[in-house]
Amino acid sequence: MEQIFSFLFKYRPFHFREGEFLFQWRLEAWMLAILVCAILLAAWLPYRGWLGRTASRAWILPAARAAFLLGIMALLMRPSLVLSTLAPRENVLALLVDNSLSMGISDGETARGEPVRALLEAGSPWRQGLEDRFRLLRMGFDAESRLLREDAGPDWRGSRTDIAGALRDVLTRNRHEALGGIVLFSDGADNGIGGFKEILADLQARRIPVHTVGVGPRVLEPDLELTQVSLPRILVPETRTIARVTLRVNGYQGRESRLEVWEGNSLIQDQEVKLPFSQTALVEVPLTPRSRGIRIYRFRIRPLDDEALQENNERSAVLHVRDLENRILYVEGRPRWEYKFIRSAVSGDRHLRLESLLRTAINKYYRQGIEEESTLAAGFPSTREELFSYRALVVGSVESSFFTYPQMEMLRDFVDKRGGGFLMLGGSSSFSAGEYQNTPVEELLPVWMTPDEDMAPSDTLYRRGSARVELTPQGLRHPALQLGAGEAVNRRQWEEMPDLKDWNRVGALKPGATVLARLQDAQDGTDVPLMVFQRYGRGLAMAFLTGSSWRWQMLREHEDRSHQNFWQQVLRWLVNAAKDPVEVETEREIYSQGEEVKVQAQVYDPSFNPVQSARLAATLVSPSGNETGIELDWSPRDGGIYEGVTRPREEGLHQVRLEAEGVRGANPVSYGAGDAWFLAESGLREFHDANRKVEFLNWLARETGGHYYSLDDVGNLPEEVSYVESHASIPQTLELWDMPANFILLAALLMTEWVMWRRLGGI
Repeated sequence: MEQIFSFLFKYRPFHFREGEFLFQWRLEAWMLAILVCAILLAAWLPYRGWLGRTASRAWILPAARAAFLLGIMALLMRPSLVLSTLAPRENVLALLVDNSLSMGISDGETARGEPVRALLEAGSPWRQGLEDRFRLLRMGFDAESRLLREDAGPDWRGSRTDIAGALRDVLTRNRHEALGGIVLFSDGADNGIGGFKEILADLQARRIPVHTVGVGPRVLEPDLELTQVSLPRILVPETRTIARVTLRVNGYQGRESRLEVWEGNSLIQDQEVKLPFSQTALVEVPLTPRSRGIRIYRFRIRPLDDEALQENNERSAVLHVRDLENRILYVEGRPRWEYKFIRSAVSGDRHLRLESLLRTAINKYYRQGIEEESTLAAGFPSTREELFSYRALVVGSVESSFFTYPQMEMLRDFVDKRGGGFLMLGGSSSFSAGEYQNTPVEELLPVWMTPDEDMAPSDTLYRRGSARVELTPQGLRHPALQLGAGEAVNRRQWEEMPDLKDWNRVGALKPGATVLARLQDAQDGTDVPLMVFQRYGRGLAMAFLTGSSWRWQMLREHEDRSHQNFWQQVLRWLVNAAKDPVEVETEREIYSQGEEVKVQAQVYDPSFNPVQSARLAATLVSPSGNETGIELDWSPRDGGIYEGVTRPREEGLHQVRLEAEGVRGANPVSYGAGDAWFLAESGLREFHDANRKVEFLNWLARETGGHYYSLDDVGNLPEEVSYVESHASIPQTLELWDMPANFILLAALLMTEWVMWRRLGGI
């Protein structure tokens, strides 16, 4: 089609898109109007006697002649296209070739980068076309960029693709040269450090276009890719968690495969996966690390027949299993079965320390689980430092008047500022029955206290009866509610749990609330929430709207541990999300060797006020034991956040250690220490999401004034790449008067006039 267009209009569509149309012979408007009128009169006069005596079709005769004469006049005015072009051999054109592992992926019989090698070979017509117009700079890049020698082209062995860094290197290298453009050969699978905002601003300011050439298929098919593993970074030993594994399915819909989980050289899980008929699949894998330490899990989906790429079938995840100072404060307003059985469920858990404050009479308390005589001696904590030393807080059946208003504000800040976990249990003095409406406690909970107005008058704020527990889909997958291995076993375990005998009525759920379990009232079929949580500030808050979970222990066999497992998992989940005064983390847990790692630290004092003037000592410890300092600077985005970067030079597991100190008054003070772990791998990221990123390459070209090409139309690039509007451009005029389409049109007009003349009896 383009060849036909070029024959008729002399030039390719590209020139018409990029050029500006104008007439070289320009007339004043009044002169042009007189000339047009004269042409119309000359076309009308010969046929003026025909127009009244013959059919209306006679108007075609003067119209065809007028169009012919106007066409002649337009050609005499010399129609042209004006384009901005670069003077031959006066500008540098950088050829930037992706040399990463993804370019070496076999898309058929050869690597996807081989056509690029053929284009760049000395003496190739494509390269010769560029050398006639530019001085060429040939560079290859992966994690770094370098010049390409004639005797050593790309080898497709780079472990990382850093497009922004390569563009930055080209601009730096040619800072004082007339750079006419950059031609980027890549599949667009960028996994570098980013920074496109700054490099785009530089390219646009210097008016340097980036012409992108897309390599590789748009979709790898058939292919099965493990795209992501979601797993907590820190976990208490013997805590059950769920790894969520995301698969991308292309061409294998409806098939079966197997998902393997490896820890080191040990296969710890192997489960069958039924691939859906959609393009994505989510597989949930329960994990329970038993001992402390750094766990590196490798998740692998077994390859299927004729798979396009097998290197993208696995991902790694890093889990730090450590003991935390898991102090939990449990407050109860009166002795009851729920209090006794919760304490009993947690008593055998050496990773949780439940300190309880039980009111036995007015201003009299029974304390359990404390290690010091002074702990909770005055009742509920009255200072932030004392309350914030706990990681989680459980409030049982105790009315709101038990707390002073400042104490309730501390409860809210415990979740919001400190990042602790909060749980309110159901009971006759909880929620609305305890008059928590319009208090700071209602603000942090995931439910509104006031029930709906359309409730029957007989309904009370605290009800007794019989109701069965039903987990929601979110609850079936939640780590705190896993009573058995696998979804089917877990569902059956919950279906066998005894009915509950009481529950609290509350109002609507808040917008960010997640319901994990509901109750079905056996009497009237009413459906009410049982277990709901939400994120609030830096922490989370949960409502457990019953006080009769003890029946899950009393009405089952003595050896059944469902009740113990439930409460241990719920409390572990609460404390695991709590924050430390000093925390350090990396942006991700898996990096490529040499990739920039962004490190972020948060520093708070014992009252969890952000510290802006802390002295931080951060260190990167490599697998070989080498230590490198990391400079962290205070960020104005948030009070206690410090940021910095580092680069791992070795493969393997790296540790970031942090110590924070400061001065309080005239005395030095230590805020604490923290650490984070990440894994540096070589090359594996290149095989993930390794299809051609047409949208990204198009965007990069469009933002810089360049053009996107595929390998099918890259042959046009040597001619088109010189048409650039930049500081070094000169105008080029392309004549259009001699286009074959013009003469075909004029001949058609003359033929139309002659044929109509014949039909109307002119001869």
